[in-house]
Amino acid sequence: MPLRPPWQDYLSRARWFAGKGLGGRLTQLEPLGWYTSPGELPAVRSELATVDYGSRQETYQLVVGYLAPGTGEPGALVTRAEVSGLGEVDVVDAPASATAMATLIPALLRGGPSVHWLAAEAVDADAPLRLFTGEQSNSTVIVGGAMLKIFRRLEPGANLEIEVLSALGESATTPRLYGWISEAGYDLAMVCELVPDAKDGWGYATAACAAGRSIDDELAALGVALRAVHAGLADRFGTAPRDGAELSATMVARLEEAIPQAPVLGPLAARLLPALKAPVGQQLTTQRVHGDFHLGQTLLGADGWRIIDFEGEPLKSLEERREFDTVWRDVAGLLRSLDYARSAHAEPSGPEALAWCRNARAAFLTGYAGAAEVDPGLLRAYEVDKAIYEVIYETRNRPDWAHIPLSAVQDGLVGSAVTPSPTNTEEM
Repeated sequence: MPLRPPWQDYLSRARWFAGKGLGGRLTQLEPLGWYTSPGELPAVRSELATVDYGSRQETYQLVVGYLAPGTGEPGALVTRAEVSGLGEVDVVDAPASATAMATLIPALLRGGPSVHWLAAEAVDADAPLRLFTGEQSNSTVIVGGAMLKIFRRLEPGANLEIEVLSALGESATTPRLYGWISEAGYDLAMVCELVPDAKDGWGYATAACAAGRSIDDELAALGVALRAVHAGLADRFGTAPRDGAELSATMVARLEEAIPQAPVLGPLAARLLPALKAPVGQQLTTQRVHGDFHLGQTLLGADGWRIIDFEGEPLKSLEERREFDTVWRDVAGLLRSLDYARSAHAEPSGPEALAWCRNARAAFLTGYAGAAEVDPGLLRAYEVDKAIYEVIYETRNRPDWAHIPLSAVQDGLVGSAVTPSPTNTEEM
């Protein structure tokens, strides 16, 4: 039985598939080597799925489990099929199948040409498994005190998160990297430290805002943690100067490219352009940055904040995400995220929610910048640029969210203390 049609249907429903509504067609499935022993069930391997959009293609990783008939979990089941060398099997999305993952983890620990371990001893194959089913662009499986992160949309070359965590080593502000999987020119997955008893930054902030509880001290500490990460990245990857006019031109070009994808931005362009031109005339220092920093990329543990997910904005190419930028890209991302968090309040545009967001912004900026002066024009340019990106991302992936960044750019309040947004309590 051809497996492309059932996988095409599965992709259209998968949380991590970024091509929903774009008319992509699954044209090829390329199996890679088995992680498990050939011919035995359960069997697991990665398969590269080529999705064709006409003018471009994307490569997604399917981690496919082949299980005995009737044993595939309903939420993971793709189809039942006759597969060469295995007979009739249930075909499942392995990261959604406890049965498949219970087979995969020991297989990875046994090693193989695609598996590269730095600290295999940190992973307990007998530990309970936990499959993460939340909103993600990748797939996550918890194994005791370790986390297996499976990358879904692939690009050739080194994965940015593996690259960064490897460079930062045992930093107090990032998880420790235990190992990774690579094959066919792609980094496919990584295994890293699970921060024990950590609170998700997004959930922590939205709950606080909804309750009217200040977390200014915690946000100041998050600012300090981000500054430490930036210092580590500058030390290991270096810095470079950049002319502000060049940065401004890039931001303006992104706005122009965004308008055909979200025509609602067209009438707003004249209002947004002055903000995007603020960097003109400045000489800026750039370096490697997080690139997609928001509350959902933070964990608050007993020993403070950890910053995670260094892959950058998912709509950008790998080359674009690796480019140096100023640190204010990340600062602006967190400030935009605080505006999203305000939507958890019963009255997002009421005085209590407005004051909460204003104070939260100020606390984070104080923690990050310390006594240094913040250039409001430069920061505003980055916030506007980020909000434009958010409009495109939400339109493509979460249309019910698009009103949040759109209201910000429509009202011209991006980069000020707060922006009005209706209630929404999912992660951003």
